[in-house]
Amino acid sequence: MTRLLALIDRSIQLFIAACMGTIMVVIALQVVMRATVGALPWPEELSVILMLWGLLLAAAYTLNERGHVGIQIFVDMLGPRRGALISALMHLVIIVFCAAVIWGAYDKVASVWNLKTGALRISRAVPQLAIPVSAGAFIVVCLRLIAEDIAIWRRAS
Repeated sequence: MTRLLALIDRSIQLFIAACMGTIMVVIALQVVMRATVGALPWPEELSVILMLWGLLLAAAYTLNERGHVGIQIFVDMLGPRRGALISALMHLVIIVFCAAVIWGAYDKVASVWNLKTGALRISRAVPQLAIPVSAGAFIVVCLRLIAEDIAIWRRAS
């Protein structure tokens, strides 16, 4: 299980890096094209889609690294057992919220599945799918963090 989580973690890292690298290349291409031949119709659209995917998955990755801003001093004041319990409950709330997001995204994605974007001519569902996919990543991360919190809670007893 640990190897699978490490593989998912590494895949998310590489995907985020690929999104950001592609955005830089595409925008540089657009700058050169504007200065020479004329603007291309697709770079802005591609950049927005990649930024959406990259940022939403980066938020899940940041949670995985416990990198989100929090008021850790209050959790630390509770002690390791209560702090782990509060952390686990917080992650459970995030799971419920993300499950609701995935549930709600189904109709939205289905409604735009056959529509095409203006310049790239890809399904409008591609950018919309970033939301439920990242919510799914949040759920996987939260399950892992809850397992860590339970281990901390058990060790502190």
